[in-house]
Amino acid sequence: MTNKENYVCILQLLNFEQVCLEGGNDLLRIRIDNIANQLKKIRNEIADLEIKFFGKEVMFVIDSKSSFFERFIELIMDFNKHSLLFGLPHKAIVFKESAISSFENNVNIHISKEYFSAKAKLKDFDLASVLVNQSLYEEKSLVFSKYCVDYQGERVLKISKRPIAQIALQGMKNSINNSFNKIGIDDFSSPFSKILNNTLKSESIVQSC
Repeated sequence: MTNKENYVCILQLLNFEQVCLEGGNDLLRIRIDNIANQLKKIRNEIADLEIKFFGKEVMFVIDSKSSFFERFIELIMDFNKHSLLFGLPHKAIVFKESAISSFENNVNIHISKEYFSAKAKLKDFDLASVLVNQSLYEEKSLVFSKYCVDYQGERVLKISKRPIAQIALQGMKNSINNSFNKIGIDDFSSPFSKILNNTLKSESIVQSC
């Protein structure tokens, strides 16, 4: 086994259990194919990027020595925007870890304290966005200062790398609302309704000044 420092993004698909359990196999396959196609595009951009999609969770892992960190963040932003507007909404967190890892005899081991801390932080995160771990933000502030906004004392990634015109803002909010509705989340009766409402109200994130 080896110790390895990585930059990681954990992404949790919202209400995905119900989507899988209640929908037909054909529709589920279409949705999974759409996600897989987006993940393949990201993987083609960075050769040493590792992507795992298991259950309701997608995990992106890149070596801390990689020279593509900023591109890694931009691709996560692109995936987040596409998911909110056209796909399956999620919430996510980006962090740095020191992992104990091994791959022998088809047994893949990947464990870190930072992983469990990030999962605990993500559990209470109530926004369909990407939360940035504070220590990672401080380490990579030159990158994150271009792409982050403040949300309740935390740093989160904007939806878009470029400013969004005011005239397009309502259309974007409508698309986000529709994406949530398509997976059974409305603004009042779902356990995820708070996430939808917070996302629509957080104009600093949606508008991307």
